[in-house]
Amino acid sequence: MNTKKDQDGEEDDISVRSNSLGFYITQGLRKLYKNQQLCDAILVAEGKNFPCHRALLASFSPYFRAMFTRPFRESWERQVVLEEMTSSILQRILDYLYTGKVLVTLDTSQDLFTAASRLVILPLQDIVGRFLADSISMDSCLGLYALAYAHNHQALLHVATRHITMNFEPLAEHESFPGLDLSTVMSIVSSDKLLVSTELTVYQAVQRWVKFQPAEHLSLLKKLMGQIRLPLLTSEEVSTVQADIIAQYGNAHLQWEQLDGEGRLLKSGGLRRGMYDDWIVSLGLFVSNMQGGVVERLKTHFLGFNLQTESWEEIPPLMYLDSSGFLSVGHKLYVSGGQRLNGSILGNLHEFNALTGQWIQLPSMSVPRREHGFLACKQKLYALGGRSGRNVLDSAESFDLAQKTWSPIASLPFPVSHFASATLKDKLYLIGGFSHTRASGLAHRGILIYDTSLNVWNQVPLAFQCYKSTAVTMDNGIFVIGGLVEESSRRETPGTVIRALISGTHKCFFLSKDGTVSQDVAIPELPILVLPPCAVQWQSRIHVLVGNTIYQWRPGELSWTRSRKSAPNTRVTFLTVVNGVTLRVPKKTIQPLLRDSSAALTAVWVADN
Repeated sequence: MNTKKDQDGEEDDISVRSNSLGFYITQGLRKLYKNQQLCDAILVAEGKNFPCHRALLASFSPYFRAMFTRPFRESWERQVVLEEMTSSILQRILDYLYTGKVLVTLDTSQDLFTAASRLVILPLQDIVGRFLADSISMDSCLGLYALAYAHNHQALLHVATRHITMNFEPLAEHESFPGLDLSTVMSIVSSDKLLVSTELTVYQAVQRWVKFQPAEHLSLLKKLMGQIRLPLLTSEEVSTVQADIIAQYGNAHLQWEQLDGEGRLLKSGGLRRGMYDDWIVSLGLFVSNMQGGVVERLKTHFLGFNLQTESWEEIPPLMYLDSSGFLSVGHKLYVSGGQRLNGSILGNLHEFNALTGQWIQLPSMSVPRREHGFLACKQKLYALGGRSGRNVLDSAESFDLAQKTWSPIASLPFPVSHFASATLKDKLYLIGGFSHTRASGLAHRGILIYDTSLNVWNQVPLAFQCYKSTAVTMDNGIFVIGGLVEESSRRETPGTVIRALISGTHKCFFLSKDGTVSQDVAIPELPILVLPPCAVQWQSRIHVLVGNTIYQWRPGELSWTRSRKSAPNTRVTFLTVVNGVTLRVPKKTIQPLLRDSSAALTAVWVADN
């Protein structure tokens, strides 16, 4: 950093332009502070006085602004005593306020973070928070989680949470775990993201915390047991817990209930992160048997790629359906509409449950659809636009997953099909597409945005045509992947657009949440052309399935990376992949528990007194 010496011989930071008003204000305040001139406030820590300026303190800190402008004693007295703050920490805070620089070390960082939070000096809190996040370790993450949780610092809390949830089992044995306060322990053990393969691990961690200080913690046991997902324990684990309860607590017992797999999930609140795997499930058309070029059977198949183990699995097929809607919610897949081999358009809705491994048929849509939008938001499924025979649709409807019923919603501003679609922050986005039949080829240069809370559609223009792309939500925006894009501004006539677009594109672009294209996010071109791309988001990466190969990309990277694993040879002949989603699939170790719908018994904690 460039520096220069002033008339007093000190080195001044000139990152602010030396002829700017900000430069003169900054340098003037530094000199006044150094020479203790015009000081109208005195901060006191550990009996040591720090003369300073009220205007500067109030400009940085809402804490001091309220103190000096409201009828507190400090508003007319010059001296402010800061209890429980060391003089060395206060010195560093004042150095930062006057110079913009601060020395952060491992020894002082947590005290400095706490002081910055207490005084509401947010820029300093963020600086120290980043330092703490960068230096996080197995030894410090529990303490940093408690610190971030107490001060509601979301960035540090996110880093510490990820560290804890990924390493919960060894951390539950760490010497600092029993020293956490109740609210911190509650927030940890209630997390869906704990990487544990069995709920017994969480129960044992809670018991260790209680037994560390039984006189204080025993009365809190019932509240903590409310966070243990007892229905996810196997019968053997229930016996272990029951024996432990009898040995440790004579005044409590387990109350038995008979539950199937869905009942266990509902009662417990769902699986922990370590109890399921994430799959990319691709919907594609496969030939079951082909001899001499003649197709004997054509079905819609589903191929699953386990992202944790990088292995491939098959999911039971459906009857042949072309141009269906396809999405997932948790551990369930949904397929809507589509066209059968004989050309008929369907309004069917099918559900695949990864717990049972079976498909069921749900109530049908009011209108048969293909090439339509199919999105999920707040436990509702939305079927939007599309085609029914030769007609392009402007109708839309929603399916309530709890009530299992369809209801109409506001119609689209005009009929449209073949668009990319995505959900972002309770809004549905339909990107590009065709506003008439594919044969007429009139492209929609724009984005339709539906507000699910207001039942209203809005329109945003798009500078180019976009057709058969795939949209992926990530980083508070929408990545539009490949498809057919035409940037020409020439006047469109029926039939010409299709010819202009037929070559497709490797290009991708990013939409902000207001629907505008952002030039600030650079996305490398796809390594290979595929229409439409099968793209999903998982762990801050976009994964694109091309044939039997997966390519991956993380924002900031310069190119796509090819996965080491390819799809295996299956009993069916692969034709094309037309869509993909991520699906939560219970690990094989827990599937027997969730699929047992006989007299499976589970438990709920009940105290006798």
